[in-house]
Amino acid sequence: MASPELQSKVNQLTAKIEGDLTSMVDEIERLNLRPVGRKMHACIVSCYDKAGKSGRKEQIEQCSQQCQIPYQRAGQATQQEIGNFQNRLNRAMGMCNDDAQGMITPDMANDARKMKKVEDSLLKCIEGVVDKSRSGLKPMKQRIESQMA
Repeated sequence: MASPELQSKVNQLTAKIEGDLTSMVDEIERLNLRPVGRKMHACIVSCYDKAGKSGRKEQIEQCSQQCQIPYQRAGQATQQEIGNFQNRLNRAMGMCNDDAQGMITPDMANDARKMKKVEDSLLKCIEGVVDKSRSGLKPMKQRIESQMA
C-alpha cells in the first residue's frame, strides 16, 4: 500500500494536471465554442426568417440541422482530444504503477527503507508524467482550435 505521504503528493500532482486541463477547456469554451454557438443560433434564426410564414417545416428543420454542424463538430473535436489526453495520461500513470509493482519483492514488505525507495521511484515517474502531460496541453489546444477555424 502507498504511504499517506505518497498518496498526498500524487493527489497534489493529479489536482495540478486536472486544474490545468479544466482551465484550458474553460478557455476553449469561452473563446472558441461560444462564438461558434452564437453563429449557430443566428443561423437558425435566419432559417426561420427565410421560411417566413409560408415556408415548410421540413425546410426549417433541414436548414437548422445544417446550422448545427459546425458547433457539433467543434464539440466533438474538443471531446475527442480531451478523451485522448486523459487516456494517454492514464496509460502513463499505469506504467508508473506497473514499474513500481515490478520492483517490489517479498522481503520488502517489512523494510520501510526499501519501500520508500520504490515509492520515491513511483513519485518521480508520476511527476515526469504530469510534467510531460502539462507540456502537451498547449499543442492539444492548438489542435482543437485549428479544427474550429
